[in-house]
Amino acid sequence: MLRLGCAARVTVRSLVGRGQTRQQSFTSLPRVNVQIQRTASAMLTPKKKAVIFDMGGVLVTPPQWAINSYEKSLGLPRMFIQGVMMKGMPDNAFCQLERGELTLSQFFSAFAAEMRQAAGEAGIELPADFSVQDMFEQMHGGEVVGVMIKAVRNLRKHGVTTCILTNNWVDDTPGREGRAASMLFFRRLFDHVVESCRVGLRKPSPEIYSLTCRRVGVQPQEAVFLDDIGNNVKAARQLGITTILVRDFDKAVKELEAAVGLELMRFPPPAVACKPEEVPHCFITLKTGIRLHYVDVGDGPVVILCHGFPESWYSWRYQIPALSLAGYRVIALDQRGYGDSSCPTEIEAYTHEELTGDIIGLMNALDIPQATVVGHDWGGAIVWALSLHHPDRIRGVAGVNTPFFPANPQGGSPLEKMKKDPRQFDYQLYFQEPGVAEAEFEKNLERSFNFFFRSSKKEDWSFTGGEKGLGTDNVRARGGMLAGFPEDIPRSLMMKKEEVDYYEQQFSKSGFRGPLNWYRNIEANWRWNNRTAGRKVLPPALMVTAGRDSVLTPAMSAHMEDWVPNLTRAHLEECGHWTQMERPEELSRVLVEWLDKVHLQQDWREARLRRPRL
Repeated sequence: MLRLGCAARVTVRSLVGRGQTRQQSFTSLPRVNVQIQRTASAMLTPKKKAVIFDMGGVLVTPPQWAINSYEKSLGLPRMFIQGVMMKGMPDNAFCQLERGELTLSQFFSAFAAEMRQAAGEAGIELPADFSVQDMFEQMHGGEVVGVMIKAVRNLRKHGVTTCILTNNWVDDTPGREGRAASMLFFRRLFDHVVESCRVGLRKPSPEIYSLTCRRVGVQPQEAVFLDDIGNNVKAARQLGITTILVRDFDKAVKELEAAVGLELMRFPPPAVACKPEEVPHCFITLKTGIRLHYVDVGDGPVVILCHGFPESWYSWRYQIPALSLAGYRVIALDQRGYGDSSCPTEIEAYTHEELTGDIIGLMNALDIPQATVVGHDWGGAIVWALSLHHPDRIRGVAGVNTPFFPANPQGGSPLEKMKKDPRQFDYQLYFQEPGVAEAEFEKNLERSFNFFFRSSKKEDWSFTGGEKGLGTDNVRARGGMLAGFPEDIPRSLMMKKEEVDYYEQQFSKSGFRGPLNWYRNIEANWRWNNRTAGRKVLPPALMVTAGRDSVLTPAMSAHMEDWVPNLTRAHLEECGHWTQMERPEELSRVLVEWLDKVHLQQDWREARLRRPRL
């Protein structure tokens, strides 16, 4: 189930019935569940209906590691602190804390007294710098276990309900914001969360497992439970729940795969494209008067997808489900000049300054302080520009095929340099005269898109009969981009008829004037970007190169480490220009893994860092 929604101050066009739409204005943030349709072969039937995860020791590295480290730093006997935590169970301070009978601030003094008593009985002198507060601060310092998060995402993708069952506490200390942020981090990823301190029960009490099954809506025999403590696992197993004792994270996930009958180690799942009628279509008018159309899917950190030429939001149709299932809010827009967004005719309306302003204006209108931006082709140029001109608004930046080029005021006019030595960019000179390329591409939209959207596979070009000299380096000499190609260009191997039909439908509204105007501001863009001369791209960055892209070649990105210090690279060798469509699964995997580096671990660390010294 994907959570889909559009934000306040927008108009939503949602599907009512075949061929019908509904216009509606919202003043709050509505969310609606929509099932993305998949083929039967893509969906396996799970053996279990729910999987219940412990938190510390399963989703996060064990807090016991931190306790052991703290003991060692103080010179205390190994397992001494944990022995005090277990002594007097189930009525000691720690059990009362986890049942919510003591708050964390109350526990600190109560447990300190138990520690002093236990030390006296054992003939041990507690170090003067021993602090229960310090110990808990270190316990809060574990790392998220990535392989478990991948498993959770795959379970939810297959319709398996996921739940956290954790022994925790009511935090009333000055550091409570960090605890709340930590729990919010996980609530975003799971269907249910059961906290011992909220229900007055703690593991391994049998009642808490029964309560959890009721909350989740399953019988014990329909659930799997993972925990790193043997007594907790034993109690759940006696109730009839399938259990997994976690000692090694990878092995535990393999056991979980066997228990539920699903492959869980791989994420994202095999590529599945969303369909236009399966997602909400949102509209917003910016303060500039520009109206933007966008698709808004999922919850979590915001990822904005920026397409290139001649595309639309729909070019991200494979990545939208994958990224939203991975726990991100995905906004894919029709950029200015495309589809259902505003299409002014003036050339100067399409400068990078205007186009980056659209993204910032959208973020402002939707109350998004920061976002990760991902761009392909011209969209890549826009996201790199955003990272320099608006670094405070950019959490991370990714270029798909499009490398980052630093400002070069001393290099002279890029348009004049292109005229002297156009090479593979000759087509851009062909695009400069308004009306010429528009007429060629709009004459037969089906032929144009069958020409543009082709994979790099040799068999996808067999229709040319081996004709030479049909590249992007001699377009003006040939008399047009399509000149020399057959009148009847077959559809690409990577495209379905309904996909080409959608692009035709969208461009029948917008035409090619706006999209081609993006190419007619080379000089204006150069002058504007010269303001950033000497700046480096400082947000976390990703560069995805494609080995068979003959225009945006991998070699063009060779300089990027000098200008992008936090750069991650990925390379897809058997891939041409249309990476999102030709290698959708591989690109989605690259994006999710990088986004997790930017957001998952970093958000978790930031949540922990919100805890001030107590």
